Amino acid sequence: MLALVGSPKHARRALDLGADILVAQGHDSGAHTGPIGTYSLVPQVTRLAGDVPVLAAGGVATGDHIVAALALGAVGVWVGTAWLVTKEAHTSPALLPKLLAANSEDTVITRAKSGKTNRQLRTAYTDEWEAPDAPTPLKMPYQDILVGDLLGAIDRHEVEPLLGSGLGQGIAWFKEETTVADVMSRFVREAAASMAAIERVRQASLAAADMAGEATA
Repeated sequence: MLALVGSPKHARRALDLGADILVAQGHDSGAHTGPIGTYSLVPQVTRLAGDVPVLAAGGVATGDHIVAALALGAVGVWVGTAWLVTKEAHTSPALLPKLLAANSEDTVITRAKSGKTNRQLRTAYTDEWEAPDAPTPLKMPYQDILVGDLLGAIDRHEVEPLLGSGLGQGIAWFKEETTVADVMSRFVREAAASMAAIERVRQASLAAADMAGEATA
C-alpha cells in the first residue's frame, strides 16, 4: 500500500495501517496539498518511517531537487508537474502557453475546485473566487458537485481566460515543451553533476581538516 502524506500525523496513521511506501508531499506541490513545505516535511517523515521507504514530492523539478531529497532521507521522488509540458501529456494548445509562461508565484492555493486546498494555476476563475464578495467554497464533495460541470465545459471548449490546471511551484523550471525522455535525461544529468559537486566539497573539507590537524600536532 502506498500512502500520500502531508504531515507527520498523516505519516504515523499510514504506518499504523501498514503502508508499504510513504509519499511525503510538501506545500510546493500541485493539486491537493497541505501547509508544510517539502524541506520541512520530508525529514520528519523519513525519521518516523524507519525501514519504510519514503518518496519526496512537491517542487521536484531538477536533478538538484532529487539529490536534495536523497539527502533528506528519501529513497526517490514523486514527480507530477514536469509531465504537464511534455508532448506525451497532450496538454491543451490553449493551456500549454500559460504553463510555459508561469512562475512559482503564478500558482494559487484555492478551495474553489474541489472544496479542499488545491494548488492551481492562477486564472480568472480562481481570481473570482478570491474576490472579497465571493462566496465561501463548499466542503468536499459539494464544491465539486457545484462546479464540476462548469469546469468540464471550460476544459472541453478551451475557454482560455478560465482554463487552468493543478500544478506545483516547480513549474518555474519548465519554459518549453519537451518530452518525457528529455526530462528524465536532464534529471539524471543534473543529479550526477550535483553529486559530483558535493563530492568535491567533501574532499576539500577532508583535506582542510587534515591540514588543520597537522598544524596543531
